[in-house]
Amino acid sequence: MLKRKTFLKKKSTINNLSQRTARIRRLKQSKARRAARHVLQFVVQDICY
Repeated sequence: MLKRKTFLKKKSTINNLSQRTARIRRLKQSKARRAARHVLQFVVQDICY
């Protein structure tokens, strides 16, 4: 039972590894983009005030 569980787990991780990395990469990119936008907004505010 235990052996079968671990085997299935390994198989699933192998199959989902590329999907997981792609999702993480997309998340990091969106986070970086958001951070850049915020920085730009703050710069504009500093200039205006």
